Amino acid sequence: MSSAKTQEIASILGEVRTSPNSANLQISRIFHEIADILELKQVAWKPAAYRKAARVLETLSEDIEDINKRGGVKAFMEIPGIGERLAKKIVEFLETGKVEEYERVKKLIPSGVEEMMHISSLGPKKAMRLYQERHIRSVAQLERAARTNKIRTLKGFGPKSEQDILRGLSLLKIRKERMLLGDALPIARELVAKLEKIRGVKAAEAAGSIRRMKETVGDIDILVISSDAPKVMNFFTTMPDVATILAKGPTKSMVMLKQGIQADVRVLKLKSFGAALQYFTGNKDHNVALRTAAIKKGLKLSEYGLFKRSGSYIAGRTEQEVYKALGLPYIEPELRENWGELEAARKHALPKLIGYNDIKGDLHVHTNWSEGSATIEAMARAAQLLGRQYIAIADHSQSQKISHGLDGKRLLKQIAEIDRLNRAFERQGFRIFKGIECDVLPDGKLDLADSVLKQLDIVVASVHSGFKSPKDEMTKRICTALENPNVTILAHPTGRLINVREPYAVDLEKVFRTAKSNDKLLEINSFPSRLDLSDVNIKAAKECGLKFAIDTDSHSPDHLGFTEFGIAQARRGWLSSKDVVNTLPLKKFEKFVESR
Repeated sequence: MSSAKTQEIASILGEVRTSPNSANLQISRIFHEIADILELKQVAWKPAAYRKAARVLETLSEDIEDINKRGGVKAFMEIPGIGERLAKKIVEFLETGKVEEYERVKKLIPSGVEEMMHISSLGPKKAMRLYQERHIRSVAQLERAARTNKIRTLKGFGPKSEQDILRGLSLLKIRKERMLLGDALPIARELVAKLEKIRGVKAAEAAGSIRRMKETVGDIDILVISSDAPKVMNFFTTMPDVATILAKGPTKSMVMLKQGIQADVRVLKLKSFGAALQYFTGNKDHNVALRTAAIKKGLKLSEYGLFKRSGSYIAGRTEQEVYKALGLPYIEPELRENWGELEAARKHALPKLIGYNDIKGDLHVHTNWSEGSATIEAMARAAQLLGRQYIAIADHSQSQKISHGLDGKRLLKQIAEIDRLNRAFERQGFRIFKGIECDVLPDGKLDLADSVLKQLDIVVASVHSGFKSPKDEMTKRICTALENPNVTILAHPTGRLINVREPYAVDLEKVFRTAKSNDKLLEINSFPSRLDLSDVNIKAAKECGLKFAIDTDSHSPDHLGFTEFGIAQARRGWLSSKDVVNTLPLKKFEKFVESR
């Protein structure tokens, strides 16, 4: 094996982390900003290089500080997608706290345009036009102009553009207030791990929307059992990650972290920990319904425990004993949304939810054949390390020019490469399935010939354009694609990017019916910015009798760890393992593929 290949595979042997640290995110965002500005100035090829590097840095399994200590520029150059020029900029950032080129290119655009550039309905070019032709210099001015109809007369804009801008501004505001679960969860876990190491701490656990695995998080709530609350408060408020202390009390403190999210910690006694965990996990509607159930039994439920009317303590040490004392089975945190879980619990009809270790394979994986950062072999070995028994390579098809999508000729070469690799992997009980993420064209046809698609094991159909199409057109487009006998999975079915791009208008009920009648799978895309289908739509699709595939849409080995977020969505959508095809072990999944 060559030295380069050894290094590439060795680079994936570390822990696959689902979110980078603060420095990784900062340099990634700087590279994205540089790409935006260079694209605005119509600079050739450089924006694509910066964007590719930024995507890699976003989900590196190792902190860039550690990589720098290990080998500086040369160590960064071993990472796929990072050349010498960009490696030097990463080192420059670590040594000086800034990137000189970023400081230079920022001066190429007027003040105020930068924030407008990141409104999903605008982008760099339109933001610059609004600055130049309407003298709009801030987000506040942009909102006033859109609300007073001062944008629609500009060429290329109109009344719909104003509405799109207002929706984009709303998403921008939410994005500032709520962090993606994929970013917040690792922060919360790190805080919990640190608190657990304090002498005298018996337990620490995150509550709130993080524990319910909600797609976005407003803040981080952590509950601690300790006999020395002041020690916990002092540690928590003086951590290196703390930017500002918002409040410090004897048993509760609040801080703003440098990562841009508020974190609260509460110290509790053992006898009330379970009741408090239930209370602070929420959600509010679930808690109201549970307290109502307690009242009907002549009891009182609070964060301190479950009590009789006389005030005598009944339960509270664990959540399980609280639910049991109310005559209910334990309800998993992901189900606590008041979507019928209490009624189902009373009837002993709660689903046995899919487990976080149930996924056996990943059916939507990208490689460096298109816009991924690693080889087919490296992605396969990374999947093996996570306990997967199979993956399906689903690189972009030819319509995705910017992603170096595969035409029929290149796809056939990739098929031959997969056949070669499988001869070695077969002895290890692992298989690489042949697939493609095939673009659905405006008329619903796929952008590769059926004669080519027939040679594949998995065809993942995706919409990547025309997101503003009328509802009936988008519905017809998707349903036509689902009627193609070669299609296996409908990927990211609503096209949303959380807090960035709204779902496209589509009649999901009709899509679900068409998918069911044509025996197609719906994807639950695990990428933290997608999580598409949403939990609500997953539950609706399950009620239509559909089956699912939980995929990562990985573009690098580090992305393979995103499976956890797709499983969380599935659990919130009431799915069990039998609803998800890639919970099947390899031999059974092979039979599933052969039967289609």
